[in-house]
Amino acid sequence: MADAPALLTLPAAPAKAARHAALHSDATRARRPAGRARRPQALGIDVARQIEALILAGTLRAGERLNEVALARSLGVSRGPVREAARALEKTGLVTVIMNRGAFVRTLSLDEAMEIYEINAALFGLAAARAATLLVPAQGLVLRMMVDAMDRTIAHGNRDGFFQLNSDFHAFILACSRNREAAVLYRQLTHKLMLLRRRSFERPGHMQTANREHRALMEAILRGEAAQARSLAEAHAQRGRARFLHAIGHAAQDGTISEETP
Repeated sequence: MADAPALLTLPAAPAKAARHAALHSDATRARRPAGRARRPQALGIDVARQIEALILAGTLRAGERLNEVALARSLGVSRGPVREAARALEKTGLVTVIMNRGAFVRTLSLDEAMEIYEINAALFGLAAARAATLLVPAQGLVLRMMVDAMDRTIAHGNRDGFFQLNSDFHAFILACSRNREAAVLYRQLTHKLMLLRRRSFERPGHMQTANREHRALMEAILRGEAAQARSLAEAHAQRGRARFLHAIGHAAQDGTISEETP
């Protein structure tokens, strides 16, 4: 890996006017009905969620400055809630606030992203092993429904739907592990990667491969095989890293990329 970490950005953005139009359209759809009063704190949370959705959808790109005036106008609020939302999103890792310069959508270096993938593999393995011993039948049913639903999104070519279900599947296994600290840490780290992880499913066959791994992991958890579940979960996270590297055109350092190449 190069001495100076390469900065990762989202795909090339559309024209500025188009992005502002998309921002306005997305934000308008997310507004509450007119006339419903919101407390200041609730308003700040609501605005933070709407800005988060714009970031995750790619309307606001990595490294882009959050224009308080434009966001306030499109969201139908004053600049105060937008500023408050930026501070809240900084805590989640999606936004960086720089003194006297403003708030920017966070940019990760390749090195930092790889470190997060490595930590998440260990956390996900721990969670899967615990879930295999603690799972109740109702939770097992939910896991199976999620994997089946992902197969359907793949069949329909719905990459956004697959991405959301994939995120929910991982989060649910963390919840089933009943280790609150591990779940909080995993969520914080995964949030930082959210802008990048969508890239993992851009290449043909990546969604299908990922869901085969999901199904194998689910079956191990349902059988109560903790050691196997841990091994499969860690391998799935490592292959997810390989899929991401493949998607952005980087060669894998550990040889796993070649296994994912269509």
